[in-house]
Formats: sequence, structure tokens, C-alpha cells
Amino acid sequence: MTAFLKAARVVADLDDDFYQDERQREVWNEASAVGFQSFQWTALVAGAVLPWIAGRGGAMVAIGILAAWFVLAMVTIAYARARDVDVYATMKTLRPRSIFAVTLYLAGVAGIYIELADPFRYDGATWAGMVVGALVGGGAAATVLMWVRRRDRRREAEEAARDAADV
Repeated sequence: MTAFLKAARVVADLDDDFYQDERQREVWNEASAVGFQSFQWTALVAGAVLPWIAGRGGAMVAIGILAAWFVLAMVTIAYARARDVDVYATMKTLRPRSIFAVTLYLAGVAGIYIELADPFRYDGATWAGMVVGALVGGGAAATVLMWVRRRDRRREAEEAARDAADV
């Protein structure tokens, strides 16, 4: 067991007698999922709204909220991966809720940026650099996304071939 999994067991108190009862454990897992999703949506809405309604101070708080949201989401995904579960293997990424979550996140980032960076004072060269950076970054993100999808298709094909060979 890795240090990460050992730490997760301690943090979540997974060795408690509470988890011995199968129904209790399953209900608690569902309740934890509801709690995590509630936190996620609350954090995204707060992170998206605060910079726009509370100005510079709200933008600073939004940075902390969105950073905590990101770290907790990554810990959740990392724990699943450490237990050999790939959340992206069966999940559809372009669902309405995913698009809405990304939209909220980007609204928060845009609000933070506008409040803290004051882009209205930028000169033309700075704007040109931002456009080029966005194009290069978008191209890199698209390339990585295509690579990940290709890798997933290859894994599925290999798994299907193994299943066919086993029959």
C-alpha cells in the first residue's frame, strides 16, 4: 500500500468499525458523493460569482475557493486511480453538467483576471501576446485531448481483443 493510500485511510478513517456493515458503508459512500458534489457546485458557483460582485477582495477569496476545489477534485481522482479505477474510462466528458462546471470555472477565472490584472490598461503588444498564447495553449490542449482519446481507444481495442481471445 502506498503512502498516499495509507494517508487516505487515516484521513477518511476507513478502518473504523462503521465500515464493517455493508449497507452502512454503501449509504455512507453515497452520502460522501452527495457531499462532495455539493461542495463542488457550491465552490464553483462561489468562485464564479465572487469576483464579479465583491470586486478585488472577492477575487482573492475566489482564488482560494477554486484552488481548494481543484486540489480536492484531484485528490479524489488520484485516490480512485490508486485503487485502479479510471473515472474517465466510462465517463462521458461532454455532458451538460460538465460543460456547465467548466463554464462556471472559466467565469471565475475571467472575473479574477479582470479584477486583479486590470487588462483594460494593456497595450496592443500585450493583447497580441495573449492571443498567440491562447492559440498555442489551445492547440496544445487539443493535441493532448486527441492523444488521450487515441490512447483510450487503443486500450479499449486491446481489451476487446483480450476478451475475444479468452472466449
